[in-house]
Amino acid sequence: MKKKVLLVGCALAALILGGCTPKFQVVPPQALFAIRPSEGIAPLNVVCDGSLSFAEGGKLVEYIWDFGDGTRALGPIVSHTYRRGGTYRVTLEVYDEQGLSSRREGEVKVQFPAPQARFSYAPWRPGTGETIWFDASASTSPNGAIVEYRWAFGNGEWTTGEKVEHMYWYGGAYPVTLTVIDEVGAQATVTQVIEIQGGPGCAG
Repeated sequence: MKKKVLLVGCALAALILGGCTPKFQVVPPQALFAIRPSEGIAPLNVVCDGSLSFAEGGKLVEYIWDFGDGTRALGPIVSHTYRRGGTYRVTLEVYDEQGLSSRREGEVKVQFPAPQARFSYAPWRPGTGETIWFDASASTSPNGAIVEYRWAFGNGEWTTGEKVEHMYWYGGAYPVTLTVIDEVGAQATVTQVIEIQGGPGCAG
């Protein structure tokens, strides 16, 4: 009888050492989310929905969002506004009742808005051989400073600068185009047609 008990004990020990006993597997939660929209022009408001996240056999007790621009939020569904262009990494980290966690990442692409190109000129009705003053100081950009002003005068000549001057030797209509570029590289263009009084026509 003692031999049987000894044999059973040895067999049970062998099973335990061999890994044949049932194991309790701890399953972490799953972080899942959607971003709508995931791209657009600043300022861009996005909604981050993590309500599809789940924990097997329990419930989620915390949702932590990192929007990739230094700001964070809590909750299954949150919104956020990106003020500047760039590519941002959005991270959701979820915790269940047992303190287990999971995280997932997504991406938001935000484009910089275009600046606004504006200019004025004087005199209003210039004549041939008369100096015309062009002023683009009314141009603005929501992204910061405008760093370059490019002018095309419609007669094959061009120059750069915020305030410039130009002269036409022939009468006629000339499309003057201003292109501005801001500090992030966004640009905009505006064109005005200037009527030059007097003198022979440019086609003459």
